[in-house]
Amino acid sequence: MINKDLFFLIFNLSGQNPIIDQLMIFGTNELIYLTFLFVLLLAVKGGIKEKKSFLLIILSLPIAVLIIKGVHLFVYEPRPFVTFNLTPLVSETLNAAFPSRHATISAVIAFAFIYFKSKYTLPLLLVMVWISISRVYVGVHYPLDLIGGWATAVISLTIALQIKKILKIGFLRA
Repeated sequence: MINKDLFFLIFNLSGQNPIIDQLMIFGTNELIYLTFLFVLLLAVKGGIKEKKSFLLIILSLPIAVLIIKGVHLFVYEPRPFVTFNLTPLVSETLNAAFPSRHATISAVIAFAFIYFKSKYTLPLLLVMVWISISRVYVGVHYPLDLIGGWATAVISLTIALQIKKILKIGFLRA
């Protein structure tokens, strides 16, 4: 019940302010791509911590996708706009809502930078929160979908670090 109540608390803010609506639509649509481009730029131009973070992200993302696909085999949570017959602020497919792929990807990025103690951690955490909250604001995810995405990110990063350890991939040392 709290999940749906919190969803409506956030979703009902939409339509109140056109500037915030546009910021949230940007956060839910384009920001994830710009974030990945920023991380790619850091991998090329940044320091060793940013390069290591990028490599960890590249190793973790396929694992995260596999985890999400595995969860979808056992859990199907329809998107809020389907359940409540709402009109979201953005077009979205009817696939499962839990866990949020956008929350997962943005968390993998932010948490990889945390792991290597990069100076870009705080901005990337803020972007992660923006992307995640925007998904609820526009009406395509519940809050628990975000938490599931963040948990998926932690699990995928942990598995990636274990794989690195087993394979003795030295370039990801902290």
